[in-house]
Amino acid sequence: MVVKAEILIRIPSKLAKIVEGSLLPEAERPISERSSVQVRTEDDKIALTFEASDVAAMRAAINSYLRWVTAIMDAVETVS
Repeated sequence: MVVKAEILIRIPSKLAKIVEGSLLPEAERPISERSSVQVRTEDDKIALTFEASDVAAMRAAINSYLRWVTAIMDAVETVS
């Protein structure tokens, strides 16, 4: 069984590029073979496309990436 999901997060395009650049190393070298993620920007959105072998792996991947997006945005806001 393969589980798929896509999350679109609307943020300013400049910030979307920063988030994309920060997440790409994680997406290119996944910790687990049970899930994979594609990261891309679409104008004023960041798109996260997940594929996992089971629901638990999907949940873990989504939680990790959403936490990382939040941390990146908080860091950018702090230094701005």
